[in-house]
Amino acid sequence: MESKALRAVGYRRVSMREQVDGFSLAAQENNIKQYVASQGWHLVELYTDAGISAKKDSHRPAMAQLMSDAEMNAFDVVVVDKVDRFYRHLRGLLGALDQLNNSNISFVSVQERLDFTTVWGKLMLTVLGTLAEIYVDNLRQETKKGKLQRARDGLWNGNIPYGYCRGLCSKCEEPNGEGYCPAFGNANRGDGKHLVAHPIESRVVRLVYDWYLTGVQSDGLIARRLQDYTFENALRARTHGVPNQSESGGMKKDSVRAILTNIFYAGVICYHSAGKAEFFPGTHPALVSKEEFERVQELRKLLGRTPRHHRPQQARVYPLSGVLYCAHCGRRMRGSSGPRNRHYYRDATNIERVGQCPQKYIQAERAEAQVVKWLQSVLEHVPQKQEKNPDEEQRQRLKARYTRTRRLFILGEVDQETYESEKQKYELFHGCSKVA
Repeated sequence: MESKALRAVGYRRVSMREQVDGFSLAAQENNIKQYVASQGWHLVELYTDAGISAKKDSHRPAMAQLMSDAEMNAFDVVVVDKVDRFYRHLRGLLGALDQLNNSNISFVSVQERLDFTTVWGKLMLTVLGTLAEIYVDNLRQETKKGKLQRARDGLWNGNIPYGYCRGLCSKCEEPNGEGYCPAFGNANRGDGKHLVAHPIESRVVRLVYDWYLTGVQSDGLIARRLQDYTFENALRARTHGVPNQSESGGMKKDSVRAILTNIFYAGVICYHSAGKAEFFPGTHPALVSKEEFERVQELRKLLGRTPRHHRPQQARVYPLSGVLYCAHCGRRMRGSSGPRNRHYYRDATNIERVGQCPQKYIQAERAEAQVVKWLQSVLEHVPQKQEKNPDEEQRQRLKARYTRTRRLFILGEVDQETYESEKQKYELFHGCSKVA
């Protein structure tokens, strides 16, 4: 009986510079097709990323689609002209190869003569997958150590909190720099390694705490008040955004809440790990005192105790919060309760008081009922899932144990006796299942 031909897919890529330099997509395609034909395989798809780099964190739509199709077992082998067409850095390559291996999909590079469809190639792929796991685990541990050390040194982790900047005024590239910050283009106020108070944002933080400590200002009211507040030169308070992620905009209710609950503004670094929090003195200037921050936290607890909490009443769950989108402005809708125990989904624009939208609210029960009805109509056409075979589940568990033991045996982590024992258990059960 002839063996079924493998389903192969090709992947080709050129960066923007390589396009200019004349690196041919057609040449890659030709080499891939020739190799597939020489092996007697069937080419079912050719994925192409044109003008995109293969560097770390670059977004490649075709690559993402390829890996998604791999999880669906849409093919058996991936063929590339050269490894650097697939990935240029080791971590990404090892991670992708390990993901393909877990889906029982092989990988071939034509020019490097790497063929993981052979016995030795599969062994190499298994070893590379194990190395990828070790590398990622080690990198994760080193990253945690690095973040903890930064916290101990009084430095921040992640994005710069609102109210601060690096102080590199002469070459500032922050969204709230040119045209907003009065220090833009002047002499540097910092070294770039330690944070300094942003001239405008730090004053916004101070206003938020002062207004909240009056005891009559909620997060939403403060956000609305900030939208009408004007600094010198007609400047208004706004979020500073994140470069390459989000633009700066009007202050929102969530923005105010984030400011009031972040101990960073009291000159303290908080490091979270394994569900625990550690606190270290920061090198950045405090915008509020520790006493003021603690008073705000106590006040938030007191203001959160409304009369409805004294009655044994189950909280209303809004399953469509963040799932529904406004048809007018496209923003997410959230669950909201009203008088007389009524429930709604409201536009986030109106909740956060950042603008006006003609769609005020919709009844929660009505929206949820429509979604349930739609889901029922969809599920009626979904084929019933077959019950799992207990023998197949047992075989899969034994196979996983055997595969894991084989990898550890290759790395010298387990002895041959343990490896042979797991192998015998798997082969014995596999043989019995065939007889049955």
